[in-house]
Amino acid sequence: MMRFCSGCRRQFTPQDLDKEESKEMEGKRRDLGLEGARFLYYQCPDCKQIDIFVHVLPLDGESEERLHARRAALESAAQSIHKARLDVVVSERGRP
Repeated sequence: MMRFCSGCRRQFTPQDLDKEESKEMEGKRRDLGLEGARFLYYQCPDCKQIDIFVHVLPLDGESEERLHARRAALESAAQSIHKARLDVVVSERGRP
């Protein structure tokens, strides 16, 4: 999956993924019991924009309608985040 900086539209590379921040966010997600999502933290080396990509993953037995509703709820929550140099990008991942 190609990911682009929301600040300057530069394509992210694997080196732009902040593994430590991503790992910390994933740990917090697990601690909160949040299932069906994956967080990836990227920082653009050119413009210093921080983008957090949230992948919404289908849960076992979950309907398409419920999956789309969860995605919409996460997008709504992401829009309420107002930090300088940070955007949250929510995407839906297909079923395997």
